Amino acid sequence: MTFSLAACGGSGSGDDGKKEEGKGEDGKTLKVAAVETAYGKAMWEKVCDAFEAANEGVTVELTIDKNLEDVIDPAMKAGDYPDVIMRAVGAESGMTETFIRDNNLTELTDVLDMTVPGEEVTVGEKILPGFTKNTIVNPYGDGKTYLMPMFYGPCGLFYNAGLFEEKGWEVPETWDEMWELGDKAQAEGIALFTYPTTGYFDAFFYALLHEAMGEENFTKALKYEEGIWDTPEAQQVFDIIAKLASYTEKTTPANANDNDFQKNQQMILDNKALFMPNGNWVIGEMAEAPRAEGFEWGFTALPALEEGRESILFVL
Repeated sequence: MTFSLAACGGSGSGDDGKKEEGKGEDGKTLKVAAVETAYGKAMWEKVCDAFEAANEGVTVELTIDKNLEDVIDPAMKAGDYPDVIMRAVGAESGMTETFIRDNNLTELTDVLDMTVPGEEVTVGEKILPGFTKNTIVNPYGDGKTYLMPMFYGPCGLFYNAGLFEEKGWEVPETWDEMWELGDKAQAEGIALFTYPTTGYFDAFFYALLHEAMGEENFTKALKYEEGIWDTPEAQQVFDIIAKLASYTEKTTPANANDNDFQKNQQMILDNKALFMPNGNWVIGEMAEAPRAEGFEWGFTALPALEEGRESILFVL
């Protein structure tokens, strides 16, 4: 999931996507650093413009870059921190986790009780249940919120619905049906599975874990409760992952990084792989990419463990 991370005040760095420097009339400057995602820069620029308009005399100094850590790390090492950092947990750099480990987060619990500008509801009331009461946003287990959800979307399995229609294939409803489809696809030189980067595979794993364990044991697993990872349910998850590896396109791991992840996404558009876990932003992200004739985006939850069991998808 992607979160807003509040840090110590300091001077920003980097020029890419940075608003013109300067202070408001009363000398207040808010330094914001945001990673550029598939949603692009314009979203953050509009947010900053709106904040300035609503807070007279305040200037937002925005730094936005796809490689945010490379841009802001030098200044942070010198003790100059942005006031707010927008960066996901689970990133390869581990920046957010480092802030957590070093206790460098500002508590954000009171933000949940603030009224949304122009509306009559609080921030907490706008956020879906569960997003502010979990081990990610409350990393210290003290009931206080230190990270905040920025946006969320369903992270299920995307596929080429046009290919399925052409082949007469049905979207699998169980994992047994998934393996049967994988064998059919392999016979035609198509892999069953790929994933863009490790973070998306993590989201896939969480959904599968919840599917096997249920809510209570899923939470125990995330807290590494003694013995929980030795249960039959956990072993079932590991067995599925191990089998799925044999159906995964061979070049996927090599491209599963911040620079080459779109090569893995392109496999779905080129009919080189059937399914990939992703968020709904992938549609816009790959809008200009070439694709197979008759391509049409399809989306589904993970297959159920067995007929009659519920299917799960992760909200990212």
